[in-house]
Amino acid sequence: MRYVNFFLNLALVSVAGTAKTQDIPVGANLPALKIRVVVIGSSTAAGAGAEPADSAWVNRYRAWLQGINPANEVLNLALGGYSTYQLLPSTLFPVKYRPAPDSLRNITRALSLRPHAIIINLPSNDVASGYNLEEQLANFDKIAKKARCAGVPVWIFTTQPRNFSADKVMLQLFARHAILDTYGPQAINVWDVLAEPNGLLDVRFNSGDGVHLNNEGHAMIFEQVKSAGIPEFVSRVPERSWLAKLWRIISF
Repeated sequence: MRYVNFFLNLALVSVAGTAKTQDIPVGANLPALKIRVVVIGSSTAAGAGAEPADSAWVNRYRAWLQGINPANEVLNLALGGYSTYQLLPSTLFPVKYRPAPDSLRNITRALSLRPHAIIINLPSNDVASGYNLEEQLANFDKIAKKARCAGVPVWIFTTQPRNFSADKVMLQLFARHAILDTYGPQAINVWDVLAEPNGLLDVRFNSGDGVHLNNEGHAMIFEQVKSAGIPEFVSRVPERSWLAKLWRIISF
């Protein structure tokens, strides 16, 4: 444990002070743009810890988008307890001793709703379930590739601080690094705004169980998602050709 704490401290020092957001101004053309965003994930996306429900980050984001254009939609498929395995494409064979993809809440279902963008919010359940870093990142890759093949941009949250033991906090940090390195500007970094210096959940955002966020924590996540500039990104995506649209229809 002494060595775990040593390497954890090194990792924490390397990320200290790196929390940044890019505040992209709303363009003049956005009110005319109608977009549909689908959210998949686990309890944080499902709104756990927020009271009332309007305080949850997904609902805050929906209200903000509809303030731009009332026709905008945010569809939420998240369910508490879910990991990357439940969100894998339905076409994949279930992995032995791992949860099967949930065809009602996974990436396949999200794509069937014809979204302009997909957000994936999976804070900590992979590590809590004992899944290693390699399989977690491989699952993210499969989910993201499925979306890319359909021509739908996807944003992936980093891991989220949770009051784990030191070895699991370190795994969460490694996952954070990997997600940011892999997905770049389409990674949403919530770790840096929610974590204490020791890698645990900041007490200001703890709903009381060391896992889920209170209203202030959900508000912090909302600001990170807002700053990701998803509607601005969607507004710059070229119109798909009729062949691409046909392929998207017959693929799901």
